[in-house]
Amino acid sequence: MDSLQIKHLDVKRGLHYRYYVSKTGDTSKPALLLLHGWPDSAMVWQYTLPYLATLNLRIVVPDLLGYGGTSKPTDIQLYDYRRMSEDLVEILDAEHIDQVIPVGHDFGCWLTQRFQILYADRCVAAVHLGIAFMPPMPVLPDLETLNALTEQQVGYPRYSYFHLFTAPDAPAIFSKNQESVWHVMHGDRKDWIKYIFTTPNAMREWIEAGRTDVPLLPYAQDTRLKEEWKTEKPTSEDWESTFCWYRAFTEGVQSEADRDIPPEQYKLKIPVLTIMCTGDGVNPPETLDPPKEAGLFADLTLEVMEVGHWCTYQAPEELGKIIVNYIQGRGFAG
Repeated sequence: MDSLQIKHLDVKRGLHYRYYVSKTGDTSKPALLLLHGWPDSAMVWQYTLPYLATLNLRIVVPDLLGYGGTSKPTDIQLYDYRRMSEDLVEILDAEHIDQVIPVGHDFGCWLTQRFQILYADRCVAAVHLGIAFMPPMPVLPDLETLNALTEQQVGYPRYSYFHLFTAPDAPAIFSKNQESVWHVMHGDRKDWIKYIFTTPNAMREWIEAGRTDVPLLPYAQDTRLKEEWKTEKPTSEDWESTFCWYRAFTEGVQSEADRDIPPEQYKLKIPVLTIMCTGDGVNPPETLDPPKEAGLFADLTLEVMEVGHWCTYQAPEELGKIIVNYIQGRGFAG
């Protein structure tokens, strides 16, 4: 991240954003807009950035709402994706950037998907990292129904962990047991993510017990990386803001926003590179099949990586090369 400049912006709705921008880049080309997910910050891109920098494009990397050095409100209405997308546009306008290629990981991937629908004129292409396209859902089933549906589709309740993430006591549990949370995220065991995220009550019981008895993936053994991550969310209030993204789903904020999108806009009309990870049991590659079969992509390129969910840490060189080759191959960079 040392190659980027730290900036700050107070957006029109009274929230503060911290973001990072490249110091150089071809102003005649679209910029890269990197959007992180849960429970990370702009720092999740630090190992991938050196590869993306070879494109000589401008790069913008915000801490999204609820994370890092950005405001951390706990009013879930503030996490309406329409409003968060407006915030991103304000950042781009402040940097005099007209067109972008949004690159999203985890929940940042979902926001990328919505951003490219809302601001199709600002996006020339998009990169979806780790999560298949989720078309607008004007009516979202309750968690029990949603998990029953996913169990029929893939054999297990993919969103079982949402019960914990939206529980009132979750922020206190996570802030008290951050070492255990780190092992939950980055455990090195076959089908670990699938087990710990989708088995009912498995994650709650693990974290409440403060367990760390699963080996860590090699990158997660880096003490600097772990401590850097911990310092960004030391209190239960810090964790509460990250969970607002999930509550905004389960409490209908995002479904209400989806009602404003006409069905004819569900199809993604710009080129999309989707990168799926075989080691991510919550979001396995086959979850891309339904939107593909529904014809929701005008121009889709699929790449599959043999890694876990946090590919930005586990295989940054491979990830960077895939993105660079795609962007160069499509003529978006020299």
